[in-house]
Amino acid sequence: MSPRQLEYFLEIYNQKSIKKAAEKLIISPQAVSKTIKEIEEELGVKLFLRGKKSLEPTAEAEYLKNHALKRLDEYEKINSIKKFNTSKRKVLTLYSIDGFLQYVTVKFIEDFQIAFPDILLNIIETKERDILDKLDQRIIDTAIVTTPPNNDIFTSVYLYSNKNCLVIHKDNPLSKKDEIFEYDLDNQPIAGKGYEYSCYSSNIKRLFQNNINPQIKLETTNDSLIIQMASKNLAIGITLDFIAFNANAINIVIKPINGVSNRNTFWVENNYAILTKEQQIFRDFLLKWIDYNRSELFNWDFDTK
Repeated sequence: MSPRQLEYFLEIYNQKSIKKAAEKLIISPQAVSKTIKEIEEELGVKLFLRGKKSLEPTAEAEYLKNHALKRLDEYEKINSIKKFNTSKRKVLTLYSIDGFLQYVTVKFIEDFQIAFPDILLNIIETKERDILDKLDQRIIDTAIVTTPPNNDIFTSVYLYSNKNCLVIHKDNPLSKKDEIFEYDLDNQPIAGKGYEYSCYSSNIKRLFQNNINPQIKLETTNDSLIIQMASKNLAIGITLDFIAFNANAINIVIKPINGVSNRNTFWVENNYAILTKEQQIFRDFLLKWIDYNRSELFNWDFDTK
């Protein structure tokens, strides 16, 4: 007797009606009647008697009901074990600087899942300072960073480059300039990432070191807020080029900062660590995928903008 037959039997038992049971099961009454007939023939007993307004279960049906409930419960436990085994995937946790996933886009995740369905990616985008501390303390052995450790313990492989840019409201006079230098930002309202993020050192910190004093209006981890501040003409936003262009915000102009170097991103791994199979698979896939898709990834040639 199959689980399906037992489910049909229990529905008839509860509904006391072939028609109502069929509606609940979303099948035809004929299919329900056929199933009950098959069970009765298999057991050699009558399960239901037709009453004036409903079907009445026989003593044999009462007995079968209790065993059917136990049997279906056992089937459910067995199926749960099967589902657990089939869904048991290796989880690969990787720490990355902010913006990595947005840059490689969902296509990277999709391609990786197709190639390695048994590996579940858990990519944690966080502050680079925290990532470097974890690498130094051997809490993690691999990461994606912009400032790889400068020692013999780690190997770094170049992945891609981005540029920091200015997001300026079109009514701001700076939006009309062909070139914007760092000194143009003196006393200007600025919104950008906070000091714990790598881009702070390459942007805000360097301005102060060069005696350029912008008015910091907002420090946040949220790039969309930075761009919103610019679109409302509340501040000049400083963010990464691909984030600014992908935002498609209105009333803004995106400008490079003259003389500011690229933000390079690297894969880093500990030379003395034995990487797991999953870590090796991810590293090899990442390097090949970046190389193969490089022409399709965002690249801001601002000389043509």
